[in-house]
Amino acid sequence: MAFVSFTLGAISLIICLQLMHTRYRKQLNSIPGPFIASFSNLWKLAAVYYEDMPGWNMSVHDKYGPVVRIGPNHVSFASPEAFQVIHASRQAFAKSDFYEVGAPTYHGEPLENLFSLRDVQRHATLRRNIGGLYTKAAVKDFEPQVDSCIELFMRQLADKTKDGPTTLDMSLWLHLFAYDCLSEMNVSKKLGFLERGQDVNGTIESADKIFFMVGLFTQAPILQWLLGFLRSLVPAEEAEPVLNFTLSEVEARRKSSQNQADMLGRLLDLHLEHPDKVSIREITAAIFINLTAGHDVLAITIRAIWYYLSQNPRVLSKLRDEIRSASDGYSTSSIVPHPVVAKLPYLNAVIQETLRIHPNTGTIIERKAPREGVIIDGYQIPGGTTVGVNAWVLHQNKNVYGEDVDQFRPERWIEATEEKGLEMSRCLFSFGAGTHTCIGKNIAMLMVSKLVMEFYRRYDAALAHPEKGWRVHGSWVTKQTEMDMVISRL
Repeated sequence: MAFVSFTLGAISLIICLQLMHTRYRKQLNSIPGPFIASFSNLWKLAAVYYEDMPGWNMSVHDKYGPVVRIGPNHVSFASPEAFQVIHASRQAFAKSDFYEVGAPTYHGEPLENLFSLRDVQRHATLRRNIGGLYTKAAVKDFEPQVDSCIELFMRQLADKTKDGPTTLDMSLWLHLFAYDCLSEMNVSKKLGFLERGQDVNGTIESADKIFFMVGLFTQAPILQWLLGFLRSLVPAEEAEPVLNFTLSEVEARRKSSQNQADMLGRLLDLHLEHPDKVSIREITAAIFINLTAGHDVLAITIRAIWYYLSQNPRVLSKLRDEIRSASDGYSTSSIVPHPVVAKLPYLNAVIQETLRIHPNTGTIIERKAPREGVIIDGYQIPGGTTVGVNAWVLHQNKNVYGEDVDQFRPERWIEATEEKGLEMSRCLFSFGAGTHTCIGKNIAMLMVSKLVMEFYRRYDAALAHPEKGWRVHGSWVTKQTEMDMVISRL
């Protein structure tokens, strides 16, 4: 009995000493933050579990300042200067192990893509090889696919409102559009979301669970290991329906003699011209991540536009005036061409302001401090420390965006001087930054701007329960639900 007591006491002492060592780790012990975060990842886990990482992250910076220790080996920064050093410069820090989740194992190896790749050179090479397909000039060729989805969406709304205003769950309907449109642009196939007006085969529901689980399990090394172990138990093709769909589409297209003017077609053409630059495996990975990562973050931005326009009649009225003027001469049964839409300054300001006030990611985009260590905002950060800036924190910086950062005011983007406008744009983190800026940004802007144009020249959307507001799930992504809206024809 005495031996058991001695053993338990020794184990407890070792654990306590280890926790003390972690808490007072050299060079991190001087960084302020929640007490529990100095020796465990429980603070981060709780923030994600309760789906309010954006709110918790902003609160600790309000309390402790611009540099906060939010985990034993994790430091959160708030300043634009730190953002430039960590994320936006050409010497931006390498990605952390978090990004492993973006590469499912296929044929015994990770299916690496631009999101998951942590090797700086491999990432730069792949981006250089396929980047030409994602430029503004290149993505305009996908406008017919976008128009096709918008037309279907408008027909569905016309049917729903034929007898007068109707209440729809727009958090769902806007997601249905985003998924179908991305699929149409990538593989020339709608998946039936808009046609049926529902989540087909529980695809979106499954993605929601994966996003939440990944957001939670990647907050602690032991849980990230467990996540990897659990994923290894089931073949990726079975566990991730989108991967199975992608594999089928790539295989079918390679056997087909028909050429499709979509992203898959362009990638296969590139492979045929330069097989040494892009492999079939890389093509598969590109289509997979386009469909997997794109639909949710795109839907988040679109929902936020609808929500904030319904909350700000003045902004909506001003936007409608611009839309009405630009669409003069186009019938309501036609789609206004993107070259016209792209030139609308207030519409662009509305989109920029939405990206600022509601970033689509809720957790920090993690990076690793260089091996030799680095000084950031006056603190010596040891090599290997997980660091980063949360977009929600950065976008609330009053020195960058003004004293009214909590207000949805698109005019800030129009009133700004050229210098201030550049500063605000540099700090806008919704599409990533630097060499890791989202390659699909131009695609997203094409889809979002055209949908806003066509919806608001035909319909109005008002919150069915304005006193209640929506619900934001602030985990890895900041998905919104409970967004019933009354849709009526103009």
